[in-house]
Amino acid sequence: MINVFGHLNPDSDAICSAVATAWWLNQRGQRAKAWRLGEMNRETQFIFQQAGVSAPELLQGSLKDKPVWLVDFTEPAQGPETLEESLVLGVIDHHRLGGLFTREPADICIKPFGCSATVLWETMSPEIRRALPPSLATLMLGAILSDTIAFRSPTTTETDRQAATRLSALAGIDCEAFSSELLQAKTDIRGIDAQTLLHRDLKSFTLQGKKVFIAQIELASLRQVAELQPSLLHQLETLANETSADICVLMLTDISHTCSELFFSGPARPADSSCRVPGMLSRKKQLLPWLDERLNELRRTS
Repeated sequence: MINVFGHLNPDSDAICSAVATAWWLNQRGQRAKAWRLGEMNRETQFIFQQAGVSAPELLQGSLKDKPVWLVDFTEPAQGPETLEESLVLGVIDHHRLGGLFTREPADICIKPFGCSATVLWETMSPEIRRALPPSLATLMLGAILSDTIAFRSPTTTETDRQAATRLSALAGIDCEAFSSELLQAKTDIRGIDAQTLLHRDLKSFTLQGKKVFIAQIELASLRQVAELQPSLLHQLETLANETSADICVLMLTDISHTCSELFFSGPARPADSSCRVPGMLSRKKQLLPWLDERLNELRRTS
């Protein structure tokens, strides 16, 4: 049995595309089961409800010597503790190649698209595409709309748009109406405490030899977190101390006004503890290169 899963603190793509990837593998005659590596956020719950699909089970136990397919990540720190003891058979991803090592040659497909679901769609044969159930087409469409912020993100490609068009037809869904409801669920943070918000979409990276954590919170308006901001910054400091990270970043993304406010903690943080970056929506395509450049400048001048 192949274990298929996305990253820790999963977003919609990590869970939706894991389920679709497991189905695809089974269609190819490879027994596979999808798992999740954390609780589903409100947006992901909405997508699964629309699809009429049950959530995958939470992955528990050791992966030592077990076959796995990774979805939406290749950074070992973003996976289970025993990931590096597993037998990685394949990867479906749209991020930079992380520090993953495999024991044997693996079936790896990484493309510069806006979503792993698009990568999977492009990988599917015409026969398998035709066999795709409407429920899974809904999951894949939801993942694309989530990751591209309904095509607003600079990570969006024409391939993403084309895949979404085909998937919405297969799912029998009005893409515009679905997008509107999905974004409402994505930005709904009512009743969620600061610690949960900070860890909900938290990822670990290595940049310029530095251990980096980036937490992104996507909002309809930055006013949504005005009262929570002191608590969020306290949690950011706590994260830096508890993980011994070189730098921790809180990325508050206003999808309506297309900008992000960044807050920093940790010994390698910039001189300014916060800044506002117009046009920044993507952690992958915008924040990571931006931060990498600044850490490189710091390394050269120190």
